[in-house]
Amino acid sequence: MNPHDPLADAATPDADTIPAVTELASAARELAGAVRALAEHAPHDPDALLTAEQLGDLLRLSPRTLKEQAAAGLIPHRRFGKHYRFSREDAAEIVRLARKTPAPQGQGKRSGFRAA
Repeated sequence: MNPHDPLADAATPDADTIPAVTELASAARELAGAVRALAEHAPHDPDALLTAEQLGDLLRLSPRTLKEQAAAGLIPHRRFGKHYRFSREDAAEIVRLARKTPAPQGQGKRSGFRAA
């Protein structure tokens, strides 16, 4: 046993462990890429407000959907005349709401929004 190698005591991975580790590594890479993409689009000022277009790019939602949901009072937002703006807290709440909203069942009309 090598005292400098923390994995020296680990059991040899079996056939079930390797695909799980590969899947976990893939998910970690995907998450890291998403975080980098968000960081590139994040405003430099943490208090800056995002437009519906900017928030739509981040959340992979249509700006039109965001504006319609905001106009209906279904999602948090700020309104300046006819312009909709969204804070970071608004974006976090929209994601939380999207996770709570069940996906539409059947082949009826699409309504609401879903998390990307």
